[in-house]
Parts: sequence; C-alpha cells; structure tokens
Amino acid sequence: MSESKKLLIGFAVVGAICCCMAVGAFWGMSAFGKQVGSLATGSDPTAVAEMRNKIVDFDQPPGYQPGVMSMVIYDVIYLMPVDSSDDPMIMLMQYNATTSANREQIERSLRQSAERQGPQPGVSMRVVDSFETVIRGETVTVSVSEGGGQNLAVRQWITVFDGNNGLVLLMVQGPIASWDDEMVETFIKSIR
Repeated sequence: MSESKKLLIGFAVVGAICCCMAVGAFWGMSAFGKQVGSLATGSDPTAVAEMRNKIVDFDQPPGYQPGVMSMVIYDVIYLMPVDSSDDPMIMLMQYNATTSANREQIERSLRQSAERQGPQPGVSMRVVDSFETVIRGETVTVSVSEGGGQNLAVRQWITVFDGNNGLVLLMVQGPIASWDDEMVETFIKSIR
C-alpha cells in the first residue's frame, strides 16, 4: 500500500472519530440542557408555595415575580423585579443536603456560593459595611458589599439565618443608583 493511501485512510479514521465525538458532544449537551432546565421550575405558583414552605415565608415586595430552583445541593427562591432592571434582585438559598458539617462550614459554603453569583463578570465586590438586624427572632449580621465595573455600581447585602429546614442565605443585589433601603428592610422584617 502506498504512503498516500495510508495517509488518506488515517485522515478518514481521524475524521470519523471527530464526527462521532461531535455527535456525542451535541447529544450530551442537549441532555445536559434538558436536565438543567428541569431544575428551574420557574414561577409555577405550586412550586413557589412548596419552596416557601421548605425554606421560609415572607411578604413579596410589590412589583416582584418569584421563582424557584432546586439544585443538587441548594434550594433557591429568587424574586426578580417585573418592570425594572434597576430594582434589586432578592435570593434566598438553603442548603438541602444532609451533612455532618457544622454551622460555620455551612455558612461559609452558602456565602461562597452567593459570591460566585456575582453581579456580572468583571465586577469585583468588597465589603464596605455591616450591621445587625433581626430575622425570625435571631440577631444576624448583614454584610454590605459594593463594587463596580463596566459603568455599573452594585450593592449587595448578604446574611445567613435559621430557616425552616436549616441555614438560609439571603442575598439582595442591585444597582447603587436605585437602591431602596426601605424596601429591602421591609422585606427582611417580613421573613417568618
């Protein structure tokens, strides 16, 4: 067999392997996308009510739409402003796995997960203040962070408290220019 035929066969084998890998990757990504899509149950009222029962109940701020997600490790309730992207987003996240970790480890894990949810790539946050408030009869410390980048100045409040089935992280995040302390404080007071 000539050298050119061997090369041609080699290229054909490599090409076939590449095609099989591309088809496998496409099917794998499609299945992954369907799996991720099933995690987010969105704003289905029954799913939202069940998640509020599981994590905590609260008074929904006017102009906000609730949604829920159940991930492998966390259950999440998020409240998004309906008419304005300038209003803050609110997220309540509860660790849902059975664990032997202590409160400090779980709190650290929740905070790290929230920090990864950052406002957007390229925006670095730094703690600028903290204050104490009461949630469900428990005095907790709220960390206030601010950051900016790409013509965006963002504020973030994060705290951890005891929920219905374990520790819950509360994160409120939005543009500094339209931040509404009163709305956020009213929401925090409504958590029960």
